Amino acid sequence: MAWWHAFTRRTPLAATEARQPQQLTASAAPVKEPRTELIRNTDAWQEEAWGYYDGLGEFRYGVEWVAAMLSRVRLYAAKLEPGADEPVRAKAGTAVDLMTTLGGGVGGQAQLMSGFGTQLAVPGEGYLIGETVNGIEKWAVRSIDEVRAARGHFEVIDETVARNGTTWRPLGSDSLVTRVWRPHKRFHYMADSPARAARGKMRELELINRYIMAQFLSRLASAGVVLFPDEVTFPAKEEFADAPDPFMAEWIEIAATAIQNPGTASAVVPLPIKVPAEYVDKIKHLDFTLQLDEKILDKRDSAIKGLATMLNMPAEILLGLGDVNHWGAWQLEEGALKTHIAPEAEIICQAVTQGYLQPRLRASGVEDWANWVAWYDMSELTLRPDRSGDAIQLYDRLEINGAALRRETGFDEADKPTDDQLREQGLKVIIKTLPSGGPSALSLLTGQRVEIRPVAPQTPAEQGAAEEESEPVPEPEEQRTPPEQPDPDAVRQAAAAARQERMAQQAQTLHAVRFDTGRPPELLHPATCSQHAYSCPFTHAALKLHNLPRPGTSGVYEARLDSFGRFTIGKHSPLLDVSGFFSTTRSTNGHAHSRR
Repeated sequence: MAWWHAFTRRTPLAATEARQPQQLTASAAPVKEPRTELIRNTDAWQEEAWGYYDGLGEFRYGVEWVAAMLSRVRLYAAKLEPGADEPVRAKAGTAVDLMTTLGGGVGGQAQLMSGFGTQLAVPGEGYLIGETVNGIEKWAVRSIDEVRAARGHFEVIDETVARNGTTWRPLGSDSLVTRVWRPHKRFHYMADSPARAARGKMRELELINRYIMAQFLSRLASAGVVLFPDEVTFPAKEEFADAPDPFMAEWIEIAATAIQNPGTASAVVPLPIKVPAEYVDKIKHLDFTLQLDEKILDKRDSAIKGLATMLNMPAEILLGLGDVNHWGAWQLEEGALKTHIAPEAEIICQAVTQGYLQPRLRASGVEDWANWVAWYDMSELTLRPDRSGDAIQLYDRLEINGAALRRETGFDEADKPTDDQLREQGLKVIIKTLPSGGPSALSLLTGQRVEIRPVAPQTPAEQGAAEEESEPVPEPEEQRTPPEQPDPDAVRQAAAAARQERMAQQAQTLHAVRFDTGRPPELLHPATCSQHAYSCPFTHAALKLHNLPRPGTSGVYEARLDSFGRFTIGKHSPLLDVSGFFSTTRSTNGHAHSRR
């Protein structure tokens, strides 16, 4: 962790000032007046790092990525509790009010966090400046080049003057100046950053970029010369007749027109010239431009890869995610937050704690001020996984409540059904599932009385008499006609239609795939496919299942067919009940053999 200092003017605090925590005078413990040796001067490596920040796009992108990530980190007041892994977030109190007003709210804190990210990534240090202007607290993160000590007070570069870097303005006596830095592991007072060790690779990348630019500029500066024999003469237009060399004057005019209009067809159409045949091979073009090095781009990619491994960020962020699947991308984002963003946020939190929160709590008369700290929340950066399917299954098994189901499926408590809506939904369920209660439920649902008269059962004698009455009188032998034979084509068409309907139902039914370590993937069919597993569309689509990307976690995954009939692996479903599923492991003699 880093070390921080808070500086104010050497002015004793009055008793009334100590009871007014809203003043910046109570924001830091009073120390001696500013001394020149306490203000850092820019080192040579820091000047070089700022130069690469301004001129090297690859390095600038990496720094801006870290700053943008930190801008989404939120600070809050928390209290140290025995036995707790992290500080416990407070909901109310003086510490909460102080952290809420720091920076002017959420928007101001985002700018402070972004500024901290840039200063820690480039020079490795910076200053948190707090001052009161017209009764309003203003906060900013300044570089070490913008702060200096002069005659017992601090001065900063005046940001309201157009002549940047030359006009300084003094800070008030109640201003807060806190140095924040990443300490060097050898000398604690020295600042350090990843850019310090990456300067050699950035020099290499800059030289490669300059070399590529020089090659292109050499081609733009001169396209070489064209050699013509003295014996060759060319006709010229009348407007160029007075020129020392009419043909050359006309050629220059044509070239200038083509340069002014590079997008037109006339800029690329060659100029036709008639010369005697014996002089055609005597006209030569000499090219003075540098030849492009075919391996220079490979060298540039290698330099970028080397730089990506030296910065405080995942290398894939700078190199791109082209070779990373969606499983690896999710794990990459999670690892980036824990390994690269969280340590930066903890450095900033300790700076705010020691330079702002604890001194101000102590001046406000809070007894346990030493137990309060500034802590961070990265929930806005965390990728929220889709747990809607698991939530629905757990809700059906009565393991979670409706509030949890709505939260995981993207709804809020405003979508909770009312008592009347629940009553209506319950009546509809009764109508669908309980025939005996259907009339009563339908009456309550429609508001109209619905009567269904039951049919009394018949005695065996009455049933026999009715059957005799309904029995048809046999026709004479000569009037009987043989039964009609079904049309074979109609039978085949009906069978084909039934088969298509069954396959469509199978294609729309959820299947699953089980991935186990050291074993090939296993396709799981639902009970719908028990009699027709071989003809199931999933069976044929999964023939190349072993060629699909294998997820990093073992278990059961949802399987579906896309609109083109291609096999796709869905989300991980550890709670999916596959006890009624069966797997097809091999096929012999055209029949699929399955095992439960």
